[in-house]
Amino acid sequence: MREYRDKTVQEAAACTCDRCGRRMAPDDAQWEWYEKVSLDWHGGYGSVFGDGAHMRLDLCQHCVRDTLGPWLRVDPPAAPDGPLQALKGVVRQPDAPVSVEQMSPAAWELREGEKDEGEQR
Repeated sequence: MREYRDKTVQEAAACTCDRCGRRMAPDDAQWEWYEKVSLDWHGGYGSVFGDGAHMRLDLCQHCVRDTLGPWLRVDPPAAPDGPLQALKGVVRQPDAPVSVEQMSPAAWELREGEKDEGEQR
């Protein structure tokens, strides 16, 4: 026989960007929730914030890019064997970060080429 007990759990239902005020929720159609950055930490000994101080920060993806962009190292996802293999060679300088805007047109061109090949078969 199983015995049960009541358990109360809190779940994050929404998050507001501390910089711009954008509200993000898991059920939003824009997918902002999944791209947010949340930091939560305690200062250690000699911290500029104070020993043991508790710091929290929530940023939307746009504010992360706008505030940290010059220092972020953004690499395209690794392409394993399979559908993503088609993107291999799209990036001309593998050591240089590539923006989504630069990568998207090339990916769409490859997809259109695959559709054309499928129609000819």
